[in-house]
Amino acid sequence: METKTETKRFNFENLKLYLPPSISGDAPYLKNMLLRYLESEFPRTTSNNSVFHIPKEYLRTGENQGRQAEQIAFQRLKNLSTLNVSDLWILFFHSISYGGYSNRNQRLGKLIMREHDFVVFVKYQGRNFVLFVEVKSTNDRATIKHGIEMVADSKTIKNHKRTAQHQLRDHLEILKTDLDYEVKDEIQCYIMWPFLGENTTDPKQQIVKRWTEDDNLHVFENTIASQEAFNSWFLRIVVSQKSCSDQIFAHLISRYIVLSCGIFMDEIDKDLLALLTQEQVKVLTSPICQKGGALVVHGIAGTGKTLLILKKLQLLHQNGQLNEKKRALYVCYWPGIRCEVKHKLKIMGLEDYVDTTRFYITSTYFMKNNRNKYKHIFMDETEAIIISFGPEIVQNTFYKIYQAYHDGNCFRENCSLSGLEAFQQHPISALIKLHIEAKISWGELWFMVDTNQAFISLPKNSPEILKSPHIILNKLIRSTSQICSFFSIVTQQPVPLNMLNFPKSQEEPPIFWVPRKQNVSQSVCEVIVDLCAAKGIKPSDICVIPFLQNEMLSIEAINLQICQKFVEKAFRPECISDVEDFLTDRKPYEFLLAWALRVKGLEFKVVVMVIDEDQFDYDDVDDRKRVYVICSRSTCMLIVISDDQNRREIGLSEISEEYCFNIKFGCNRDLEQT
Repeated sequence: METKTETKRFNFENLKLYLPPSISGDAPYLKNMLLRYLESEFPRTTSNNSVFHIPKEYLRTGENQGRQAEQIAFQRLKNLSTLNVSDLWILFFHSISYGGYSNRNQRLGKLIMREHDFVVFVKYQGRNFVLFVEVKSTNDRATIKHGIEMVADSKTIKNHKRTAQHQLRDHLEILKTDLDYEVKDEIQCYIMWPFLGENTTDPKQQIVKRWTEDDNLHVFENTIASQEAFNSWFLRIVVSQKSCSDQIFAHLISRYIVLSCGIFMDEIDKDLLALLTQEQVKVLTSPICQKGGALVVHGIAGTGKTLLILKKLQLLHQNGQLNEKKRALYVCYWPGIRCEVKHKLKIMGLEDYVDTTRFYITSTYFMKNNRNKYKHIFMDETEAIIISFGPEIVQNTFYKIYQAYHDGNCFRENCSLSGLEAFQQHPISALIKLHIEAKISWGELWFMVDTNQAFISLPKNSPEILKSPHIILNKLIRSTSQICSFFSIVTQQPVPLNMLNFPKSQEEPPIFWVPRKQNVSQSVCEVIVDLCAAKGIKPSDICVIPFLQNEMLSIEAINLQICQKFVEKAFRPECISDVEDFLTDRKPYEFLLAWALRVKGLEFKVVVMVIDEDQFDYDDVDDRKRVYVICSRSTCMLIVISDDQNRREIGLSEISEEYCFNIKFGCNRDLEQT
């Protein structure tokens, strides 16, 4: 998102950045993070005009030629800031998905998902303009570009034209149904052809203008080829055409800002680790392991324990301490978080140097066939070991970890300090310090403990090492302050946006409450449909977590409800329950339904917690812990489906808002009886 804002307008004390001067020279990555953050949030421009765009960067995926065409259109719209005029304000949205009802092709009463290529809002010399733009990547022999497929079939080109016209018509038709009044006369529609020239040949092989009967509908390659030509088209055509009333302008811009929530959640998630808190830096730079000891970190959910492990692995690799000869092991309990960590290690390019495994609480199978040696070991979710009823299982787990760590660091032949007898006599840190004469530079050995899950004090079976943390994390890194800042930036512009009502809190993800209907699967279905069709949230960013397992809340029941609300054989959300499949495949139309412990340690942008009937007992410690686990999975938005009594008991009445549905479900009343 670009803006005309100058740096001096901002109070940088409010940025809440932490850059410790004592280590800034030794940790240049912190400086780079700071610079990237400032460039991202406070870009500089010398333009006299303001051009905003959502998303901040062109991120479109898909077919290569189509992606190139849309990227050209994106750049041309973005660079309208170079126009030599004054009093120009532009905000454009790219790749916005939404759902709506259409009367065409027997779709009355059924939702259909659509996607805008571009929606452009313009204010110029006191007038408002709204543009719908569809982009086509087709070309013919008149336009020759490197890497662009040649299409000489005039029938194919005309079919693409017809498709774009249908798309624009559907956008207007669904919008009319959505808003209950006609907007066709106030919106300009264009089809852009970045690779198609405006000239063609007639049956007599004479060169003629293409599709002159469509007036200004088409914007061809010769107009889009240069920014200067595009700027001229914009002034000659767009701002001389039909304008839009203030009321419609405000209503439409409100709609598309809400629909952009999913895109902005992506940007928050992408930059989540861009800056570190003082507590996190303390963990990353702790010298405890090198001095001979294991680092024990306690912290509540949301303090970034797993993410810190990933960050440390990345730093070790950058510093030459993680490679084929100096390997690392990541240990956790739940399969979901292991799958997620493996996925992130692959993205970071570290999968060849880091093994992952799970420990067990009911058997001694842990690392039974693993004879590898590790320079570094990180044990996540360590508190889960306390669930084990057998002291021998606990002892075996920690001994196997110590043995693999010892053998990856100590190269003395037949070292007596690696055996079980020595382990039973001394704590891990003491065993490491007994190697002092060997002058070993020890690798990292971390134990991460969820404070809330570990109870107030760890039980008797737990190793002593876990009971005395070196560092306690208390500051949550999950925040929606960027979302609120984003909305405040937009609403400060000269656009009437009185209809918008966004959460005011900048400290925690906003919490919304939905009253539970008699059919709980219908309640879940309607929330999911509204999130995906009216809020712009991708299904793959959503996790539904029931408070307790219940046969009434099944993937079959939810999917049946969703199917009945959508057009057949069209894009629609689909519920699945396999956590590992969900994390591995990341199919765009799937959302997850999982029980609380199956997703412990994982994060989702949107969490829907479902409390059915009288499941929650405030006086039950385990019930309160379960609520904690579920709520702490959310990074951007938490939605609670319950009756009003549960809302009061959990304490949501004061900190939650009632969820606002933008999709109308009135035409599906027959489903309420299903």
